[in-house]
Amino acid sequence: MTTKTKISFTKSNLKVDLSTIENPLAKKKADLVNKTLAELSDELLADTDFMKAVNFYKANGIKFDPNSIPKGVMKPLKSILVPEEVQRLLDSAHCTSVLSKFDPRLTSPAYVVNVMNSGDLLLFDTMHGTTTVTAMVRSGLFEGYDESNWQDFPYPCWIIETDEESFAARAALYRNGEGSKPWEPYDYHRVYVRSFTLYNDAGPKDKYALAAKKQKICEREYAVPLPKKHPQQGMAGTTSRVEDIAGYDEAELGEFEFIMKTNNKYWHGTALDSAAFGFYGNLYRGLNLAGVPLKGKEYDQFMNDIHAIIKTFFVSMNQLRTVTSATYKTWMELQGRKGGAPADNCALAIVSKIYKRLGGTHPITSDATAYVYAPTPTTRHDIYDSLPLSMRQKIANSTL
Repeated sequence: MTTKTKISFTKSNLKVDLSTIENPLAKKKADLVNKTLAELSDELLADTDFMKAVNFYKANGIKFDPNSIPKGVMKPLKSILVPEEVQRLLDSAHCTSVLSKFDPRLTSPAYVVNVMNSGDLLLFDTMHGTTTVTAMVRSGLFEGYDESNWQDFPYPCWIIETDEESFAARAALYRNGEGSKPWEPYDYHRVYVRSFTLYNDAGPKDKYALAAKKQKICEREYAVPLPKKHPQQGMAGTTSRVEDIAGYDEAELGEFEFIMKTNNKYWHGTALDSAAFGFYGNLYRGLNLAGVPLKGKEYDQFMNDIHAIIKTFFVSMNQLRTVTSATYKTWMELQGRKGGAPADNCALAIVSKIYKRLGGTHPITSDATAYVYAPTPTTRHDIYDSLPLSMRQKIANSTL
């Protein structure tokens, strides 16, 4: 008779020193510095790739006319036209959203092109904002103006003078993607958190206050959010998964805190992996739904057991995610379908199936019965059977 290997969870002795992580949101207001354009341009002029582009222009004798830079001018609304070949369909819901929290200080200029000095200003950006203001002026929401004289309402325009008839389309492409750098999730998170921590601005519907709460939980649980290009990204005690963090609202804060606490308990000394959100989030919701207490000796043993499974057979949350994706793809191919990305409960389902096979008795979530393909009463393909053969053999020779 073959003796099975008993697996158990062993806590790591790694210790993370958060003081070694350059956390942008740990700075106090007095520590924040306003950089000059001289300082920022010094950074660019020291960049090898940027200087290659500069030297190309120099080598070819190319210089630019400062007078060609667009100028800001107040123009009457009646002079602004919206070219169909450039603009999208009007999104009334977006305009209503702008109106519901309207602040005139946040209005943007109308970005327009004046072709061949025609006087017709072709709008290529800020259509929704400009249209919203126009409707407000016509409705009498600006002092001194209503339906009778709205066309004379002066509005700031950023005017490009050109002889190129197609320039409005080119400018629209540039303004809306090709010439701009979109904010990443961390940029929003950074502004939300600082608005609350530095200025006590809770934001609309307490959005900024909530971001600050989540930031505090992350720092306490050794998963400091960092921008994706931060030099310390990927270090132990950090995470780049700000888009996942942002997805939790006030009502889901308990689940978020459970995820962060559990990840810190079992994976302290590593960077927070995206797999944690789906794995622990589904575990939290599933056990709560079944009324299973998330504390006590039996619960602690259950958690140690499922983490012994992950560490023994998958090594890490990162590898659990990788193996789950490959296994799901294999399972889908058995059905004659393309794999795609598995749902975020797939990893939990696989670990739960292993837990039951190893004799686990603690209540588990219903995910353990998911991912079973049964095309006929006598044919059954469980995703567990799509795990690598070597892993299934190792599982068969193990016990809790």
